[in-house]
Amino acid sequence: MTLLAAVKGYRFMAKYITFENSAGEGSQAVALMSESDQSSFYRCTFLGYQDTLYAKSGKQFYKECDIYGTVDFVFGDAAAVFQSCNLYAWLPNCIITFTAQGKKIPNQVSGFVIQNSTLTAAPDLQSNKSQVHAFLGRPWFAWSTVIVMQSYLDSIVDPAGWYEWPGHRTDELTYIEYGNWGPGAGTGRRISWVGYKALNQSEEVIPFTVSKFITGDSWIPETGVPYTSSLY
Repeated sequence: MTLLAAVKGYRFMAKYITFENSAGEGSQAVALMSESDQSSFYRCTFLGYQDTLYAKSGKQFYKECDIYGTVDFVFGDAAAVFQSCNLYAWLPNCIITFTAQGKKIPNQVSGFVIQNSTLTAAPDLQSNKSQVHAFLGRPWFAWSTVIVMQSYLDSIVDPAGWYEWPGHRTDELTYIEYGNWGPGAGTGRRISWVGYKALNQSEEVIPFTVSKFITGDSWIPETGVPYTSSLY
């Protein structure tokens, strides 16, 4: 593994910074590893291929960030909310997995929430995005938790939505979609795993909002980063 930058401690904050690992396709190349609890990132860019952003642990908040990658390019065991972000599939002709969330313990506060965001091909691939084959995520550990809500899913998202990781369990995970739109947002042909749900009631996803999931109202205002506390 190559690692560009790592942040630890408490309440790390970055604004308008680009983190890039250009190690190339085919090997793990982390642009940033964050294990800073109550960390925040505003209008930052993360550039890499495999495993671009390692949201390792703690509560984390990403607002209006651009994240580029190929395989499992947002991964880790943190409780992280990505709000109004762009997740860009970087290369064609390969299986893209946006997330690989690694929740290891059933009662642990851990998971990725992608809200009011866009999941699409990188701008320079828009004319060839029919070659891009993407999945919202795959389970790194048994209790992998990812919620994609109120977001635009481009046509690159496979109808199955989620990708099985051979040898990894799918019976205990939590994968949720709510209120998404776009050509890749249809849930009629999604995987049939026990832990997958396409939800229609707003009260069912309230626990995954900024205020509830990462208790953001108690610390994000001090950063000055704009945010949406609930669904709207």
